[in-house]
Amino acid sequence: MKNYLMIALVLAVTACTSPKKESANEEDKVPLKEQVMNVHDEVMPKMGELRSTQKSLLAVADSLGEDSLKTAELKQLATSIEMANENMMAWMRQYDHHFTGTDEEVKVYLEGQLKSIQQVKEDMLSSLEAGKKALETEE
Repeated sequence: MKNYLMIALVLAVTACTSPKKESANEEDKVPLKEQVMNVHDEVMPKMGELRSTQKSLLAVADSLGEDSLKTAELKQLATSIEMANENMMAWMRQYDHHFTGTDEEVKVYLEGQLKSIQQVKEDMLSSLEAGKKALETEE
């Protein structure tokens, strides 16, 4: 009789813990996807600022003339901003909101996407900061 009670207890504990494990896996995926989108959402509004800073850099560069070292520097900064902007656009084109696979495949995909969008963020913010700083010294 004690054996039956022990088996029933083990089965009850096992039955109660299994669904929690599955829901924990679901919760693990959601925060990672949210992290990816949070990084994207943080820097996406900077796209307009990137474009206007790039235009300003090119306008100042044009006003300085072609032979100036400062002109080359400003054009390089404008190119960095353009590349950061294009990297964001490329990331958005390739990101699959509906990626499916095993839990592990989804996790690996989202970790890769998080790393990619963090690099895009870093490129955008650093090129924007450098461009603004260069424009401040020209004023």
